[in-house]
Amino acid sequence: MKQKVLQIGPFVKNDQDATRMQKILVISLLPLLFFAWFKNGIYPYLHGNMTTSEMVFPLLLIFCSVVPGLLVYWLGKQIKKEKITRYHWLELLSLSFIYACLLPMQASLIVVTIGSILLSVIELIVPNHKLGNPTIISILFVLLITFVIQGGTYLNTYEVQNQLPTSSTMIENNNLKGYRSLVTPFGSIMDFLLGSVPGAIGTTSSLLLGILFLYLCYKKNIKWEITVTYLLTIFGMSTFIGMFSGLGYWYPIYLILSHSILFYSIYLITDSKTSPMTPIGKVLYGLLLGVVTILCSYFLPFEISSLISIYLLSFLSSFLDRIGSIARFHFEKSIPYFIALWIFIFGLSVWIGTNYQV
Repeated sequence: MKQKVLQIGPFVKNDQDATRMQKILVISLLPLLFFAWFKNGIYPYLHGNMTTSEMVFPLLLIFCSVVPGLLVYWLGKQIKKEKITRYHWLELLSLSFIYACLLPMQASLIVVTIGSILLSVIELIVPNHKLGNPTIISILFVLLITFVIQGGTYLNTYEVQNQLPTSSTMIENNNLKGYRSLVTPFGSIMDFLLGSVPGAIGTTSSLLLGILFLYLCYKKNIKWEITVTYLLTIFGMSTFIGMFSGLGYWYPIYLILSHSILFYSIYLITDSKTSPMTPIGKVLYGLLLGVVTILCSYFLPFEISSLISIYLLSFLSSFLDRIGSIARFHFEKSIPYFIALWIFIFGLSVWIGTNYQV
């Protein structure tokens, strides 16, 4: 009798399905790019807080993050004498749009252009995300240059003029930051919902991201189990932390709405080629990423460390899918992994909440 072998991979029925999925993803990213220009260019300009050149700068960032990469990709395919299908164009476009949304306003156009080219070169040389998501590699390159070498931030000109603080860790001087430190400088929780707070150019509007998540779910174009598990883990852990440290109901809400967490949960951790496919694998993946996000938020500079964590954990996808494949027929074998994660999640939450006070 022939032995059956479990295969791990993205199970797409045909090329038309794959092309359709990429098309929907590209469409969903267009409102975020417009929001990036409106929030960082049009709105401050209309209120007299920017010059015309500063108003146009977000568009230049988007242009430099997309067009150079597309040209290099086309040129590379011409040299290799390979045909570029509609799917390839749409996939590269979606990766480039995600890359554009994650850019800081103070990034150099030259650095952004190099990052765009780097993304395309990775897609040409190592296709199918065998080195992980190329968008994360490219944006990490830009953030390291912008923040570490050039000393830049996420603030646009208007936010710099109003001396708004940049995001940082949730713990300062061995104390948890409260509402006055985390929310008051930006207005209220509503400002985080609408997106009028500092951050990557296309990731700060939680309301818009929520609408786009529902759109992708309606189109069956997202691994929603990963997104939901990830957000519930963060919400649950921050609720425990807030409960033990005496913080209010706003605390878990703030954490979900800040640090580009919603954008990560929709467009990065659900990447079709670097995330698990099995139901159990998706849930385990979301739990692991939620724990890592909490650690990054509280103890490390969030943006760079969180992206590195998402990138590294993506290489566990095959292992988690193996667990999920086995659990499909023997669910009891996945229970120890869930118990271990839940114990760690609860223990870490209690430890942070009791050892760090407001």
